[in-house]
Amino acid sequence: MNLKELYSLRAFSFVLIFILSSSFTIHNHIQILKRVKKEISKSFSINDFLLIPVIIENEPDLTVDFSKDRFFKIISKDLFLGYAYVGTAPSKTETFEYLVLFNNEFIIKKSKVLIYREDWGSEIGSTRWLRQFNNKSIQDKFIYRENISAISGATISVKSMTNAINQLLSSLNLLIDKKIL
Repeated sequence: MNLKELYSLRAFSFVLIFILSSSFTIHNHIQILKRVKKEISKSFSINDFLLIPVIIENEPDLTVDFSKDRFFKIISKDLFLGYAYVGTAPSKTETFEYLVLFNNEFIIKKSKVLIYREDWGSEIGSTRWLRQFNNKSIQDKFIYRENISAISGATISVKSMTNAINQLLSSLNLLIDKKIL
């Protein structure tokens, strides 16, 4: 194989890897969006609704990402129902995606682990454990082992989910204080 063929093969490989990784990202995004819509339907007992993206940029004090496809208003038949936030949090070696649904007064209606990628720690996705966050307001603060139960074998993920929700609530508080929301 000559040098020109080698460079062509390397360029083709790079393009192929880029296309494949992009398709996995797109597939992952579609999978997450389907799960978000399913949870909204169940939690708000509705089938027909719109998700209106709320994009907040250039707020230096925020500790969570409010970019595209993260934060949504939930509207059904011209009625504002609440908000949905899709976040990413670290586990031991990977990350996981989670959803927090709020009613229109920023009370947590439901939290859900959408995609968990580790072999250990997936117990944080249990409805029973996640119920600890339900009916709490953005004024609440969650503290591991005080008002958030530990899970044997899932310590890192429990702490990560707890921290992620605390950061979300703190950021929402800030946005409300600044009258952005």
